[in-house]
Amino acid sequence: MDLAQDYFDVIVVGGGISGGLSAAAYLQKAGCSVLVIERDEKGAPFSSFYEKSPGVRFDVTPVNFSIVSPAIADLDLGSYGYEIKRPVVLFSTLDGAGRSLTLYADAERTRTEFSRYSEKDALTFQRLLKGLNAAATEIMAATFFTDSPDKAECLALTAKAVGLDANELKDMTAISLVERLFESDAVRIALTALPAINVFGDLAAPGQGALSWLWTFLMRTCSIPANTPTLSQAVEHVFVKHGGTMLKGATVTRLLVDDKGVCSGAEIETAQGRRTVHSRRAVISDLGADLTGTLLQQPLRSGWRTDSRAVFTADVVLNRPLAWKSEGFQKSPRVYLLWDSWDDCKDWLQVARKGHESLFLKHIELTQFWVIYGCGEDGTTAGLRVRFATGPFIDENWDSRKEKYVSAIRDRIREIDAGVEIKSIDLTTPHDYWSWNPAARHGNPVGGDFIEGQWMDERLPYRTAIRGLYLANSVWPSSLSWMAPGYNVAGVVANDLDIPRPPWWSHTPFPQF
Repeated sequence: MDLAQDYFDVIVVGGGISGGLSAAAYLQKAGCSVLVIERDEKGAPFSSFYEKSPGVRFDVTPVNFSIVSPAIADLDLGSYGYEIKRPVVLFSTLDGAGRSLTLYADAERTRTEFSRYSEKDALTFQRLLKGLNAAATEIMAATFFTDSPDKAECLALTAKAVGLDANELKDMTAISLVERLFESDAVRIALTALPAINVFGDLAAPGQGALSWLWTFLMRTCSIPANTPTLSQAVEHVFVKHGGTMLKGATVTRLLVDDKGVCSGAEIETAQGRRTVHSRRAVISDLGADLTGTLLQQPLRSGWRTDSRAVFTADVVLNRPLAWKSEGFQKSPRVYLLWDSWDDCKDWLQVARKGHESLFLKHIELTQFWVIYGCGEDGTTAGLRVRFATGPFIDENWDSRKEKYVSAIRDRIREIDAGVEIKSIDLTTPHDYWSWNPAARHGNPVGGDFIEGQWMDERLPYRTAIRGLYLANSVWPSSLSWMAPGYNVAGVVANDLDIPRPPWWSHTPFPQF
């Protein structure tokens, strides 16, 4: 669209659902005039869906955690067509020794499943979930949905919820915690699957590892019906309905800093040419530390790593759903193919800190899109997402590696179901993700690495050293569908600009629980 004005209260650079777009919706609904500048013509690329075969739907980010977010109620997304539903089956795991487990939304059903390997472990996990559920709102509000988490408070709340000593928990890795809690290697491996690929932190780091493992189980996955608006579409509807200006297909070439040292706007390039837009009060960047620093022509912080924890996926079209032996697997939206043993898992967690290419084939997530959205137009064709365990960027020479990974994917699928026909495999490398979205430096959409100083203690703040400039994308808290960075930076901007929070801006995390 063409801009009718050059001045706005707030300019948001980057319309990602986790930070930029959600922050813009909050501030616009609260009465600011907000401009969102998005490079992609269709909106932020990490928030869309597409088809590889008629009726076979794929999501860029299929794991949806929005059910835990206060933004669902604050922005009244339901009135804009956004629907969420909780799956009966949460996920399933299969390790290299052939041991399988399925986690269900029903706690008793999950307990029965775990008791196949250890009744003690089944009861322990049930107790952990009960404690986390009871304290979920308090933990999430103190840990994730806040601009300044207090590590000691987060530790104390979590330890109390799960019946552990806080002084002991602060020194535990995920490995030592899991070994203390569970006796069965099958259970240990299965319960490390989700934390290892949906990282909240370094599982092998003292304190950070144990907390990251526990906080993973605060998450609640949900899905949306195929014919309803996506999360990003619903938030964009809120933003526009309240008078926000959305400029798509525009590239920011430079962030402007005036002679008083205040970030005052941006130079942008559109199909109509180059122009300047000005902010009266604030600029929010959803582009991550590196790219924001480039546009400022000065670094935001030296030593901020973004060359690890890359995204690596493949979209596979099958002639039919996979034929699993377990009924739970057939109905599971996600299946994890895991390590051969607990020792193998521990070794992998240590190697993950060093960024070896061997990581990619040791822990694989399969998203069975036919469970979430159904099969294709012919009633049988099925979409499968293969996501490799979070690993290193390595370098830019990914084309030479593609055939090796395509072949590995084909072999893994045929190990599961020798009779299924693989109609196509489309591999997306970290370099592809970076090409599509320059904010995803080195294929890393969360903006930084989960190393000790970039987790909680020294993460990039929402306020930068440049007055009037804020960041909506940093490494922690984790991003995507629960919109914590956008919620947090909107609150920081509102506080700094003395914008009163209307009554609707008052909901807590876990409003459904």
